[in-house]
Amino acid sequence: MKYMTFNRSCSYAGLANLLEEFEIHYEDHEIIKALNIPYLFIYNEQEDSYSAGAMIQSLPWFNYFLNTLGFNLIEEFFNPQQAINILNKSEKRYMVGILNDENSNLKHAVIFECKEGAKYRFLNLKHKDSIEPDYIFFSEEELNEKLPEKFPMGYLIKNNEIINFDATDQIKYSLENIEKYKNRIIEFCSKKQEITEIVKVKDTLFAPLLLDILSMMELIGENTLANKIKYVQTSFLKAMNEKKTVLLTDYFSIEQIADIISQYKLIIADKLK
Repeated sequence: MKYMTFNRSCSYAGLANLLEEFEIHYEDHEIIKALNIPYLFIYNEQEDSYSAGAMIQSLPWFNYFLNTLGFNLIEEFFNPQQAINILNKSEKRYMVGILNDENSNLKHAVIFECKEGAKYRFLNLKHKDSIEPDYIFFSEEELNEKLPEKFPMGYLIKNNEIINFDATDQIKYSLENIEKYKNRIIEFCSKKQEITEIVKVKDTLFAPLLLDILSMMELIGENTLANKIKYVQTSFLKAMNEKKTVLLTDYFSIEQIADIISQYKLIIADKLK
């Protein structure tokens, strides 16, 4: 089993586990580094959102890596009942995103292994030191509740060619994206906000910096910058514990945010060289 080795990396651990079936061995962090993801900061114009680190996860990105090995990830979309009908007779291993809980749209990647009696067995992608079980078993009723209304199931096929990936243009765009992001996050932090408003943008505005870039800096050994991000992260969590309107700059400064982003831009620029 290939484990998660950093925050929010379940989908990349999933790719590693799918490849293991073909006796090709990678860890999630090796895939991330091969794609130059520590130096990427992506803007999704359609969703008006930013992504960094392990949250740069989509079929094109997965295949940028897999194509270098002569593989392709195929995704087919189903509703829960269609998926269950497929799993009842399939011998393929599928990567599937199951809902963390009924009140959240957040998903956790798992690998469908097989059906054992009336139960569906999934490899639970987790950290090595986690006390969670290696496998999760669902009845058909439980699986229906865990699957989104419409979702992809992914499996690997072999290609006849190997396609190399060059991230140069995406790294260049990242310098522009991070500057626009800096302006947006500073503007938000400089105004008093209801806690409910902060909660709304926690995953879209703050997580790219305070979770995903942090993980990437730890991954590539940029520990000084990682520690600066951790300080702001801790201060942000203190603000989140308030039950009132807060001004986030009472907990951390604009200068700290600007300094972190400037240092991150330097790291990206050095990679381009």
